[in-house]
Amino acid sequence: MKFDNKVALITGGTSGIGFAAAKQLAEGGAKVAIIGRDQNKGEHALSELRKIHSDVMYLSVDVTQSTEVKKMVADTIARFGKLDIAFNNAANDEVRSLPTHEFLEEDFDKLILVTLKGVWLCMKHEIEAMLRGTGGTIVNTSSVDALLCSAGTAVYAAGKSGVIALTKSIAQEYGSRGIRINSLCPGAIRTPLLERKFLHLTPDEVHAVEEKYNSFNALKRIGRPEEAASVATWLLSEESSYVTGQNIVVDGGIQVVG
Repeated sequence: MKFDNKVALITGGTSGIGFAAAKQLAEGGAKVAIIGRDQNKGEHALSELRKIHSDVMYLSVDVTQSTEVKKMVADTIARFGKLDIAFNNAANDEVRSLPTHEFLEEDFDKLILVTLKGVWLCMKHEIEAMLRGTGGTIVNTSSVDALLCSAGTAVYAAGKSGVIALTKSIAQEYGSRGIRINSLCPGAIRTPLLERKFLHLTPDEVHAVEEKYNSFNALKRIGRPEEAASVATWLLSEESSYVTGQNIVVDGGIQVVG
């Protein structure tokens, strides 16, 4: 896919699906700003991207803070001159899944802040920038958990369901003004975030969890970041020019209604 002369901003862009998308966009000719909170991961990701495209940058940003998000967009435009593409993909893996009666109020706030408010803040400032230009495309990362709503994921599922609702509603607001907005709904993808969930498990427990994931979908395997990223990249490209307000599921064939 071609992204010549396009400027892309990717939150959660230093690893996993976000970094895979950053590489695909850079390979297509885009200038890319990757966003993350870990400076070391950001610098490493930046050095890898520079092997593909020289015009890339890294910014350390907390997407739950309006002033930081506004500056993130301004800094991207200051460096590259405009904003055409945004992939809102930041995640929070600091909160454990727990039954509702054990879930802490402060953990509820942490999870919703990143999962839902962060996406809203990013879209707010990205759209402002795109309206000053010639429009643009946005993809927001939701999750198959928003559709499955399984036990132990109530707050996460609620936040990710909110991402789908935001996407569909805001796409209706700005379609006539040249801005397309869609959401990506990944299933189990072998990202660093997933691997960190395995750290405190025994090898047998890891194997059991992987077998459980594999049993859920038609392809009988966990997905690769590049597979989810390629769908996001397509949604961000002109090849999907008549697609907006949609939620695209990338889960290997779990039987859910999207």
